[in-house]
Amino acid sequence: MSNSLKDQLLALGLAPKKAAPQKPKPRKPRPEKPKNQGEISLDQAYRIRGKNERQEKEKAIARKREEERARREINQKIQAIIKEHAVRDTNADTKRNFLYKGRIRSVLATLEQVKAINSGLLGVVYLSGNYHMLPIDKIEEIRQFSADHIPDLSGAEIEGEEENPVPDDLIW
Repeated sequence: MSNSLKDQLLALGLAPKKAAPQKPKPRKPRPEKPKNQGEISLDQAYRIRGKNERQEKEKAIARKREEERARREINQKIQAIIKEHAVRDTNADTKRNFLYKGRIRSVLATLEQVKAINSGLLGVVYLSGNYHMLPIDKIEEIRQFSADHIPDLSGAEIEGEEENPVPDDLIW
């Protein structure tokens, strides 16, 4: 009777067999997900966003350079016209006021030049912080490629002035 109780139970199949130490099963490599399933990794998303931002900045810089080049070209054309056709008088002592870009501006002129501006024979052009008087044909030439440089000298019409005229005998 050398059989122990354990051996007898094992022979009857009632006791669990002691499992031999098993080697770990080799892991199967995960099947790679297809790249184009509509999902991208966070790193890829950041790279794409960074690339798009850089492209937008480069486009904005290129657009700004182009606008600056066009502005300089227009200013050179205006400068050439002013240099050749500007009406200047060293005795100019009368200010001719006008509204330009929401502010009241002025140009120095003689009385004859002010009359010519008021009658439409002369006009004013803005360039680099200065206002220059030019003959009206040159003003129209500048207006063709840059109307922004030409202030409106007609003055503001007051609405309803016809309805309530100012009496002639009124002294201000």
